[in-house]
Amino acid sequence: MRVIITGAAGQIGSQVVEELSRSHELCLIDLRPLRGRKSIIADLSRRPMIKGWFRRHSSRWSDAFQGAEVVVHLAANPNELAPWEKVLPHNIQAVWNVIEAAAHHQVSRVVFASSNWAVKALEQKLAPACYSPDGPKIGSDIPACPINPYGASKAFGEATGRMFVDQQKLRSCVAVRIGSYAPALCDEKEYPYWIGAADIRSLFRRCVEAEFEGFHVVYGVSAQPTVPYDLSHTRRLLSWEPRQKIEL
Repeated sequence: MRVIITGAAGQIGSQVVEELSRSHELCLIDLRPLRGRKSIIADLSRRPMIKGWFRRHSSRWSDAFQGAEVVVHLAANPNELAPWEKVLPHNIQAVWNVIEAAAHHQVSRVVFASSNWAVKALEQKLAPACYSPDGPKIGSDIPACPINPYGASKAFGEATGRMFVDQQKLRSCVAVRIGSYAPALCDEKEYPYWIGAADIRSLFRRCVEAEFEGFHVVYGVSAQPTVPYDLSHTRRLLSWEPRQKIEL
């Protein structure tokens, strides 16, 4: 399978590249080069010159989408507290450009790296009960309810993916509301959201390889008992189970 990975040089991107490189043909895109790997250096916030859906005239990075079956869109400003002017180009304009290019080149699936910040308003409303193993959980059916520009950008990405699927310009799109990725837990405040390398790898593999159509929201967290999300749809859709667990 030919898979495009944007943000391939990032922390999560590098894990996904290592996970998929032996079983899929990868095309890697980032603002900076990847050491030891061929890649396309591109600013995805710069819209490719696509004139209509049936006339092909596009820039180099979107040309790479030709013949791809999946786009894993990880490229973004990762700072959850970034101001609007920092979020706009890399988290909103780039998302639109990538999804539009995927649809234009008839890519079947987009895997979008969303965030737990997309539903942070509801989490704060339910806290602290949602951190209890038996407390209320936030499911995949909950619409985005952000509290800052970063979360709003992830809500935009989810809505854009859904729109392209509803208009039948994409066969499938899955938005992964990622918790807090790190190889090891460094801050106890991140404990409810933590996801480790093994789980992030297996989760994105299933997002690429699982058979499904339509638009879906899934959660990306490891197996802490304090997780505030309901992973039932994630498990059903992807046949995925988090395996990593840290005990405080």
